[in-house]
Amino acid sequence: METFSLDDSRTLQAIGILADVLDGVSGPGGLDTVLVSKALRQVVATKSQPAFEFASRAFNTLDPAVRRKVAADADTAARDAIELRGRVAGFLSTAPRKERGAAQAPTSFLNALNLRHKRRKPEA
Repeated sequence: METFSLDDSRTLQAIGILADVLDGVSGPGGLDTVLVSKALRQVVATKSQPAFEFASRAFNTLDPAVRRKVAADADTAARDAIELRGRVAGFLSTAPRKERGAAQAPTSFLNALNLRHKRRKPEA
């Protein structure tokens, strides 16, 4: 079982992004995603390992198609947040901007929640 530091701001930011994405889910399973979102927000607020474990178990109870969709949407949201952070840093920087390679991809939210399922594209 992979462990994550709940004192790490990036881990907490990733959990917050995942909670935001879950809040946007509509349709079948929408109530379940709201409950998981609340559990994730409790993790961010308390940095509690038991809260993290509860939220992880709750996430795992969601329909697999919903989990895949949420994971894909959360990955996109995380990349957008990284891009925005880079733009803000560039704007605020007084030093000349250095060219860098491609931005590093964020840690997968599925891994952050200890999911053991391989990600698959949702069926169209």
